[in-house]
Amino acid sequence: MNFHGRSWRHLRPRARIVVRARDPQLRAEIVERLRGLGDLAVELDDPGSAAGAGADGPDAAVEASEEQPGITPREAEVLGLLAEGLANKEIAARLGFSTHTAKFHVESLLRKLDAANRAVAVREGIRRGLIGM
Repeated sequence: MNFHGRSWRHLRPRARIVVRARDPQLRAEIVERLRGLGDLAVELDDPGSAAGAGADGPDAAVEASEEQPGITPREAEVLGLLAEGLANKEIAARLGFSTHTAKFHVESLLRKLDAANRAVAVREGIRRGLIGM
C-alpha cells in the first residue's frame, strides 16, 4: 500500500519476536534467521533474567506477538467521526482544531491501522474493537 506515493509498510514491524537462549551462538543463529524473514522486530532477552531459558527449561525459546500500535484518545475520536463519514474540515470544526490537525490525525490513523483509505481505516477500527457500530 502507498501513502502519498511512498511505501510506508516499513515504518513499523508486522510482529515482535523475543528470543531467549542459553547458548550465545544458538541465540545469534536464531536471530540471524528471523531477521532474514523481513519486517520483524527481533529482540534478545537477557539470558540471565528470570524470564530467560533456565537450567530446567528448553535450550531456546522464541515468543512472537503481532504488533498493533494503539491509538490515542484523540485519534479514537477522529476515527469515530470518520465512521460518520465526516471530511477533515468537518472533523476539525467538531473537535475544535485546524483542518491541518485533522489531516494529521487521519494520516496517523491510516498508518497505524495499515489502511489505504478512510473506509479501510473504519473497517479495521471496527475489526479491532476500537470503535463500535
